[in-house]
Amino acid sequence: MRYILLVCLCAGLFSSIHPFQKMATDEKSLPNILFILTDDQGLYDVSYQGTKDIKTPNIDGIASNGIRFNQFYANCTVCSPTRAAILSGTYPDYVGVPGVIRTKEEDNWGYLDPKVKLLPTYLKDAGYNTAIIGKWHLGLTSPNLPNEKGFDYFHGWLGDMMDDYWSHRRHDINYMRLNEKVIDPAGHATDLFSDWSIDYIKRQSQNKKPFFLYLAYNAPHFPVQPPVEWLEKVKMREPQLSEKRANLVAFIEHLDYRIGTVIQSLKDQGIYDNTLIIFTSDNGGHLPDLANNGPYRDGKQSMYEVV
Repeated sequence: MRYILLVCLCAGLFSSIHPFQKMATDEKSLPNILFILTDDQGLYDVSYQGTKDIKTPNIDGIASNGIRFNQFYANCTVCSPTRAAILSGTYPDYVGVPGVIRTKEEDNWGYLDPKVKLLPTYLKDAGYNTAIIGKWHLGLTSPNLPNEKGFDYFHGWLGDMMDDYWSHRRHDINYMRLNEKVIDPAGHATDLFSDWSIDYIKRQSQNKKPFFLYLAYNAPHFPVQPPVEWLEKVKMREPQLSEKRANLVAFIEHLDYRIGTVIQSLKDQGIYDNTLIIFTSDNGGHLPDLANNGPYRDGKQSMYEVV
């Protein structure tokens, strides 16, 4: 278990999980894995870091009930390369993703090597059912679609950022998918991804196979769009905040609440104690949105370290 945990969290130190495969003699003895990845969340935009203007009890709970890894770098300061590193277990440049994969060819900075074997493929070999719910961002076309890269199930977003969390479009293109089928669901993306994860967990709790669920939220990547009721609650509690900071805090608190509902579903299905939960953000907070990276220099799209 230490091996797979380090692959996921330190992405780049190891390039295979063959020792983990040897554990697969009894599928029921293997733990489920819930890997939660947020997008552009500042290191200090959680209340367990002592930040006073934000409340994230569910993320705090993951930290207090587990192990915190406080001294490692993301493999890049933008989205696609970090995700390539997490899922490949190596440096993103080695697998063809030195920068952000985008819709428009003139602004595209990567193409995942189709020959690269990703983490879900290894886990399938070890007896897992594998799923990605949420943001993929490692390819928009075959042969680099999630179902072609080791995931049994994909319910989410193929592309990079959403231009709107309610209408789910990028450059007027709908990248929402159920496996390879184009879908057009109604609702805030954070709520959709959480509800789909809860549904998946319910189904898999009846399956003899363990599962690997990679839950990759778009939030709190800009545009910062919290549901109105969450913004009103933050403004009432923290009247000193600027409009911009209040929006981001509300966005993250809504995200934290929905993470809590996903974790609660593990408890409701009686599988919480046999589930490894991993939480991290992909790179760092977006400073123009007033993200809080604490004592570290700079943020998203730049190097940031202690000064």
